[in-house]
Amino acid sequence: MTKVALITGASKGIGAATALAFSQAQYEVVINYRDDHASANKLVDQIKQNGGAATAIAADVFTDAGVKKLFAQVEKQYSQIDVLVNNAGQPIETNFGQLTTTDITNSLTGNFSSAVMCSQTAIPLMKKGGSILFTGSIYGLNYGSNPNLILYSAGKAALINFAQSLAESYASDFRSNVVAPGYTKTPAWDGTTADDIARLLAQNLQAEWIQADEIANAFVFLAKSPHITGQTIVVDAGWQKIKTI
Repeated sequence: MTKVALITGASKGIGAATALAFSQAQYEVVINYRDDHASANKLVDQIKQNGGAATAIAADVFTDAGVKKLFAQVEKQYSQIDVLVNNAGQPIETNFGQLTTTDITNSLTGNFSSAVMCSQTAIPLMKKGGSILFTGSIYGLNYGSNPNLILYSAGKAALINFAQSLAESYASDFRSNVVAPGYTKTPAWDGTTADDIARLLAQNLQAEWIQADEIANAFVFLAKSPHITGQTIVVDAGWQKIKTI
């Protein structure tokens, strides 16, 4: 029987790599995206050319209407899903002294509450033994906060706590886990100077980029592991070790 994996924010970067990885693991993939039609459709074509099955659904999961639209289409097409990867999110640089309530609302909506609402809406469609997964961040870990991304860090920390609560609440039905990436080579870093990249990667023990497919493979591993739940898997090239010394 076909297994279905839904990945939010999947038109590029970690989301796109995760869609490819689940397709290679014999899942039918639902690629959610907000407005990058070209990248989403290109990814669908790539998966189909490799013998997989995929569909793209445009919906802004930072809004209630977008969440409802996405899952209404998924239910109509598939009726059930096996895996939800809550990947949509956005780092927003903020200055603490200039924060407004609008800044707080926008950041936490994008990096926490959207994942909560997607999970809530997915639960009635989730097959028993399924998996709800979250893209966390090293900035959401203990000692990992970033003063320049204070709201992003707080949102990711909240996401880790939420995933643990979800795992406990629904332990007999499905699993809930987080993958916390370190500095991962994605288009988000395009335009960063060589000097800034060198300083960034010097914070890792291995002084290297993490590749997006490494994060994707961690998601697939968790989806296939029936007795791992309530956990945060850190893929950071040794960043956390240096941070806590």
